[in-house]
Amino acid sequence: MIAAERGYTFTAVVDNHAAPDKLRGMKALGTELVYVVDDGTEELATAAREELAEDMARGQDNTVFTEQHNNLANGVGYFPVAHELHEALDGDIGVLIGAVGTGGALCGTGRELTKLMSGFTVIGVEPKGSIAFGGPAHDYYQSGTGTPEGATIGALVDFDLIDEGVKVGDIEAFATCRAVARTGLLIGGSAGGVVHEALTRLSDLPPGTTMVALVNDGGEKYMDTVFNDEWMSERNLLSPDTEREVDELLTKLRRNR
Repeated sequence: MIAAERGYTFTAVVDNHAAPDKLRGMKALGTELVYVVDDGTEELATAAREELAEDMARGQDNTVFTEQHNNLANGVGYFPVAHELHEALDGDIGVLIGAVGTGGALCGTGRELTKLMSGFTVIGVEPKGSIAFGGPAHDYYQSGTGTPEGATIGALVDFDLIDEGVKVGDIEAFATCRAVARTGLLIGGSAGGVVHEALTRLSDLPPGTTMVALVNDGGEKYMDTVFNDEWMSERNLLSPDTEREVDELLTKLRRNR
């Protein structure tokens, strides 16, 4: 979007793991899409994408590889979020929870908050199958988050800042998206993982504790995937029982307001 506004030529190196709606949206804005793997497979090819993007930019005049996993501007861009949260909540934040992909959103917000206040807990959420917080590596369908096997954990992931790292499976993350949508809000898959973890922790928080869950992904880009029953069923991700469990957590939350 910024490239279109400023007249830059923008190329995105992508794979078929990305939601089709995301790819169509970028193309509509004038982006050239370069597929690192163009055989129709849904493999998450983070390392290959970054390697190709770096190779494409190397030696080219007026060409920049943004390298979001190691670009400090990624985290700095979230400093205003920290100030907004601090002001809106009068510095009363007990827990900050968010997805960990590049680490920019959670660690950028959390790092700046430490300059404004102390005594809060930072919880990072990644998909099951991601390797940032250890555990076995395997494929996952949540996009825009996590670190797949073979990829390097970016410099922006600040393990000294993150007090606890947890994993949420695709079924739970996507069931949360679908349940939350029925309340009138569309959130994306990675956000579903964050909200699911936040909802399950609410009852364990000390009374009066404020938890802030960072929702960095809207659901409008997932009509063909998370919100498509056929797509979900083909991948054994559709779980009405899990959706009902999330519905119950949301109902409990509303009652306790």
